[in-house]
Amino acid sequence: MYNMFLKGIMAQVKGVPILGLIKFIKKDMKDVLPKVLDSLPPDTRDYMDKHIALTAWYPYKLYTDLLKTLDKIVGNGDLSYCIQQGRLSAKHDLSTIYRIFLTFAGPKIWITRAMSAWNSYFDSGHAEVSIPSDTEALFTITDFPDIDIAHVKSVQGWLEQFLLTCNYTDVESKITKCQCYGDQITELQFTFRKQ
Repeated sequence: MYNMFLKGIMAQVKGVPILGLIKFIKKDMKDVLPKVLDSLPPDTRDYMDKHIALTAWYPYKLYTDLLKTLDKIVGNGDLSYCIQQGRLSAKHDLSTIYRIFLTFAGPKIWITRAMSAWNSYFDSGHAEVSIPSDTEALFTITDFPDIDIAHVKSVQGWLEQFLLTCNYTDVESKITKCQCYGDQITELQFTFRKQ
């Protein structure tokens, strides 16, 4: 059944991001969830019908199929909604007590800690952040040739909101390189200024 789908899939994702995305849809767009699930590719939909556990590993394609299908249903199919989804997820993830810590500790400490969690959720790739100046940050992913642009855009939106939560303004970002386009690394560049 699903073994054919698993063949050739190298990257895997923990259940946490998958369930987090489903929880996000249920909370903010519960009427949309059945349509999203029904619109998934058949192999992914069949797999999603089974129980997804927080700590188990699953094919990375489950996560990216869910992101792309959500973008088609809620967005306009050009993956721009993936950025918005990332922002909205970050608002939820960084609410309440974390917001206070982010404001006082600054982004360097927290974004470095957040990136250290990458390997807790994905078995491929290595994420790093560098902050070359007070107005710029670079987020780099290496060793993830199967990375999907929908995932990259979701991370882009999440990090934009992260910077806004840290009281930065004029936050702008762009994907300067992506392994999904044949580049050696995936790189997102962020510019911002302190309020």
